[in-house]
Amino acid sequence: MLRGIIFDMDGTLTKPNVDFAAIEREIGQKVGFIIDYAERSSPEERARALEILERHEAKAAIESELNEGVLEMLEVVSKKKLKKALLTRNSRKSVDTVLRKHNLHVHFEFIVSREDTKPKPAPDPIFLLSKRMNVHTDHLLMVGDYKYDIMCGKAAGTKTALLR
Repeated sequence: MLRGIIFDMDGTLTKPNVDFAAIEREIGQKVGFIIDYAERSSPEERARALEILERHEAKAAIESELNEGVLEMLEVVSKKKLKKALLTRNSRKSVDTVLRKHNLHVHFEFIVSREDTKPKPAPDPIFLLSKRMNVHTDHLLMVGDYKYDIMCGKAAGTKTALLR
């Protein structure tokens, strides 16, 4: 029986708007996934890359827009008495900005950002949320728009839903 839903943020709840091309230009090379690049870099380069990422994420959070139907969908989930969690590779600061801007903080008691644990696609964030929510992963649904969301959910043993 489904007891909780874990939502990704960028691309799922909000329209994706982080300018990754600008981040790569500022770093000075094509890096792919910036968090993965930072993890395999020297401590100095890691700090620099994360500072650049956080600056661009902060701008994107301020300019964020919700995807169509998000508020209505969250209301339906609330009426079903399902627990809701937010799981993102974004910084907590950016998450808080998005939640405040769109008045979403009332919907998410449980939040995990990249500072809390190893990021998606590792299953660690879902294991942490499962513990905090007091809901076994068998009874959770991971909803996202990218393969990392699905990989994370499957590795943790949740049901998964990919949005297109």
